[in-house]
Amino acid sequence: GWSHLERQRGGLGKTGGPGEKQIELDRRLIGSRVRLLRGKLEQLRRRRQVQRRARVRREVLSVSLVGYTNAGKTTLFNALTNARALAADRLFATLDTTTRRVWVPDAGEVVVSDTVGFIRDLPHTLVAAFRATLEETVHADVLLHVVDAASPVREAQTEQVNAVLKEIGADQVPQLLVWNKIDRTPLLPGVERDECGSIRRVRVSARTGAGLEMLRDAIAEAAKRKGATRGAAIDQAHFLQTH
Repeated sequence: GWSHLERQRGGLGKTGGPGEKQIELDRRLIGSRVRLLRGKLEQLRRRRQVQRRARVRREVLSVSLVGYTNAGKTTLFNALTNARALAADRLFATLDTTTRRVWVPDAGEVVVSDTVGFIRDLPHTLVAAFRATLEETVHADVLLHVVDAASPVREAQTEQVNAVLKEIGADQVPQLLVWNKIDRTPLLPGVERDECGSIRRVRVSARTGAGLEMLRDAIAEAAKRKGATRGAAIDQAHFLQTH
């Protein structure tokens, strides 16, 4: 706590009391911590640059999950990748990017990344702090924009996420809407297409697994559009042996 500040001495003299000295010490400690974290974020950014270049060379499709906080992104990430990432109903439960490689039929190897949940009017300072995390979104081939289908303000939340994507320069990345939590609504699993036949939205429940095969098919379709299938270069048996 901050009980040490209770020792601060009053008076009009130039010499500060113990409380003021403690504040200066705290400031130096905080400054050192900030510099350390910035250094770690820079190392993380460089490492991910190397990883992205390797994925490009191997023609691996990169998919990033984005969405308003508590839309169920991490639960969906776990369901798609059989991972055990923390899925919590609270703000910023996912503070860094969790990445897994998965095999999707008809698409081959796909890299799936979970990211921090977006909020309304995300402060510029937080955007800067999460820059290393959000870079995965900017460099993705496809964004799975996860929406809480049960939320009465889902349209507004979708717009807020799109606003943040524009701010970080990811608004041009192809996007697939994923309406999650349909188990809390009358909606059924399904795929909606636009007038050109492209998939516009997939309705799923990450919690029950309903619609996940449709979502995997949608990812495979996106991979084909990007020309990112591995073809004969790697088969599923080899993938399973090495992961």
